[in-house]
Amino acid sequence: MAGRLHNRLAELDTPDHATDEEEIWSLIRLSLVILRIILFVAIILTSELMESYYLSNLSIAVWALVLGIPLFILISWGIVLGDRIIKNQADTGEETAVLRPIRERI
Repeated sequence: MAGRLHNRLAELDTPDHATDEEEIWSLIRLSLVILRIILFVAIILTSELMESYYLSNLSIAVWALVLGIPLFILISWGIVLGDRIIKNQADTGEETAVLRPIRERI
C-alpha cells in the first residue's frame, strides 16, 4: 500500500505537457460543469418552491423548466463541442512558434 501511494505521489511531480489551450479549456470546462450543476439545483428548487406564483398565466415552476432545460442542454452542448475542438487540435500536433522556437535561420 505504501508503495502505491509513493508511486502516485511521484506521478504528481512529472509534467503533463499540456498546452496553453488545454489548460485554459480545462478551467473553462470546470466552470461550465459547476454552472450546470448549480443550474440543475436551481431548476429543481424553483420548481418546488414557486408553484403558487404566476407570471403571464404560467407558474414560475413552469417558467423554470421552460428556461432551465434548454439552458442545461446548451451548456452541455458547449462542453461537448469544446472537448471535440481541443481533441482535434491535440491530434493534429501542429508545431507553433511558441512550442517550437526558431531552431536555425535559413
